Amino acid sequence: MKELLIMIALIVMNAPSVSAQKRNQAGNANGFAVAFLDEGRLATPTGRSAIEDFEYFFKLIEEIVKRDFPNVELKVLRRGELLRLHDGTSLNVQNMYPEIGYVLSAPGKKRRLLAGLQSDADFACAAAAFFQRTSSACPK
Repeated sequence: MKELLIMIALIVMNAPSVSAQKRNQAGNANGFAVAFLDEGRLATPTGRSAIEDFEYFFKLIEEIVKRDFPNVELKVLRRGELLRLHDGTSLNVQNMYPEIGYVLSAPGKKRRLLAGLQSDADFACAAAAFFQRTSSACPK
């Protein structure tokens, strides 16, 4: 019994430091770039084409984020997933319109929805303006 109490005490004493470590790890990212798509609502021939375009440009956008926005975490959010953003709101793909796009989020800023992107350069320019950095992929 005494050993059990000691084990519980050790667990309770270490719990605050573990949660502090998790907060620090989450704090390393200065923002999110969230790619979202609702495959359920995109189950049409036009929707499948949009998904193919999305997947093609996602690979290019992933490289842009790694290269030009190192403290921004790129996430993919699909139907049924929920993500809490820096502005205190939650992102739920099932309730989003449009069904496919990107959301930029950073501490102290309201999220920005990017829909109808035509290219990776469009994303790079929007992200550069939002995160107040330059991007070599933005021709402007």
